[in-house]
Amino acid sequence: MNPFPIDSFAYGNRLRHAAVFEKLLFSVGLVALAIGFKSLLVSTVIIVLVAAVLHVRAGITVRDFWGFLWLPAGFILVGVVPMAIEVVGPTTPGVLGTVAVGPWTFGVTLRAATQAGATLASSFGSVAGTLFLALTTPMVDLTDQLRRWRVPTLLVEMMVLVYRFIFVLLETANAMRTAQEVRLGYSSRGRWLRSIGMLASNLYLRSQRRADLLFTALSCRGYAGELRVLIDPQPWSVLRTVQIGAVLVALAVFGTVMAS
Repeated sequence: MNPFPIDSFAYGNRLRHAAVFEKLLFSVGLVALAIGFKSLLVSTVIIVLVAAVLHVRAGITVRDFWGFLWLPAGFILVGVVPMAIEVVGPTTPGVLGTVAVGPWTFGVTLRAATQAGATLASSFGSVAGTLFLALTTPMVDLTDQLRRWRVPTLLVEMMVLVYRFIFVLLETANAMRTAQEVRLGYSSRGRWLRSIGMLASNLYLRSQRRADLLFTALSCRGYAGELRVLIDPQPWSVLRTVQIGAVLVALAVFGTVMAS
């Protein structure tokens, strides 16, 4: 079982060999529009657009995209829900509902709910735009493009190493959980809690050990602060770039009209 299947999609989709510049332009443009407008309608259009492009052009099903889109939902809601709740008083305008907790009265106001909704919309729109790049572009292609743009080598190498160590962490956690399941470590609630505690307490130590071994292996092979991978870069097309720009401009005009 692949503990991090997003990398499989990045290498196996039909847009794998499309120009990285074009995919970056489309992805960054969508994220900028989602953050700029903070509109539920604009973000919905962005999500639908990304799902359609991934399905038609990249061969990634809507179900797979939807599964990745909802992965960060818990983190987003943890940040958004408190934004909609504030301490209210008798003169607070636009109160939609209140709950008394001791000497304080917490409530949801129209202003806070609107702000939370805008943040929620821009967050999911930004995630959709970022997922387009993540699901269609392998890390090696992205770092190669950054090197061509003269991005500092230290920053690029940190991206590569952190990305690799994420895999080390997930692979270690997956192997530890499999070993626990074989020993019936999750057969009851008590065993489940004990197994999760053991996994959490040992995961960092084992991951650190594997990371040290990986770095030692790299050093033995002559690693001197830069990992080079042979890439066959695809030239970007003026026509496709203009088409992407037209889509982004049309979406910006749509958001402006709906906001006015």
